[in-house]
Amino acid sequence: MKKIVEKAKKVAIVTHVNADPDALSSACALHELVHSLNKEASIEVLVPEGIGSECKYIYVTCQKMNIKMDVIKKYHQIEDRAPCDVCIVLDTASLEQLRLLKNYVLKCDTIIIIDHHQFQDIGPLIKDRQVIYIGDGQSYSSTAEIVFEMLMKYNLSLNNIREIAEILLAGVLWDTKRFQRITRNTFHVVASMIDYGANYEEALKLIATERPSSNRIARIKCIFRHRGFKVRIKNSDIFIAISNVGAYESDCASTLITIGYDISFVITEDESLKAIRIVYRGREDVINSLNIDIYNEFVKKLIEVFGGGGGGHKAAGGAILRTYNIKQVVDQIIKILNSISEIGILEFVENKT
Repeated sequence: MKKIVEKAKKVAIVTHVNADPDALSSACALHELVHSLNKEASIEVLVPEGIGSECKYIYVTCQKMNIKMDVIKKYHQIEDRAPCDVCIVLDTASLEQLRLLKNYVLKCDTIIIIDHHQFQDIGPLIKDRQVIYIGDGQSYSSTAEIVFEMLMKYNLSLNNIREIAEILLAGVLWDTKRFQRITRNTFHVVASMIDYGANYEEALKLIATERPSSNRIARIKCIFRHRGFKVRIKNSDIFIAISNVGAYESDCASTLITIGYDISFVITEDESLKAIRIVYRGREDVINSLNIDIYNEFVKKLIEVFGGGGGGHKAAGGAILRTYNIKQVVDQIIKILNSISEIGILEFVENKT
């Protein structure tokens, strides 16, 4: 990667749709890394559709470092843009998570993927271009850890290394849920970040956020609309929720876990793509004790039926499905539940008075 970046004339650093703190902090840090390796290259950070509200303080920090980011919300913003010779895709487990930028990235001569997930649809990338994948989907709990180790490997003397280490620490805190989900490398990398000046309390402040009232309304609608099921897997009763909302599907999926479900699926209609977005969450203790991978057990089977792509962790992730019919997706999830349950499927029904 270093040799390729040193020769590049134009580099695009691309995150997944609606960048979260892990993606955005990694993009800013990588911008500085690429610039230090090649001061003549034109470097752009591109974020499809938007930046999460939990990223606003990281975004401000990146602006102070004079890192310019373009949020691509419409096709016309990208369709006439000259292609890059190198595209670096961050924190993205599937081409579908690039959304508006998917075709732009596919025009790059060299694509470098840096991610802590297992990349799901490498096939379309490998035709007529060089592809480099950094990350094995197991050794890191966040992309920020990988990017920080790259900074250390190149032994770069950056004037803003403390700020970079701090935003990367914020990315780690976000993706690990404050160290609830870690790998064997996490604390080692975090200790190095602190050695370089990152402050734990300040990193926490970088991901502090106040949820708007629309978020609360979406979570309430999510509960009202959800359907609950019981299945039995490996002699254990598992409670699964399916719901649909128009926005904040990740928060809705987490809310369903909070109220008592083991696995939740939240579906959203994506009008711009005429497709369905699906987000899943699972209780870590249940997923680990039963050794279930939600992506492989459920989401991958949905993709086989409807087309699309996705990715994520065993207990958290999402996908884009090439259908615009919520009922069909729900019916297919129920069909999958029936096929894996040892006792069939029981739906919870409450008579309202």
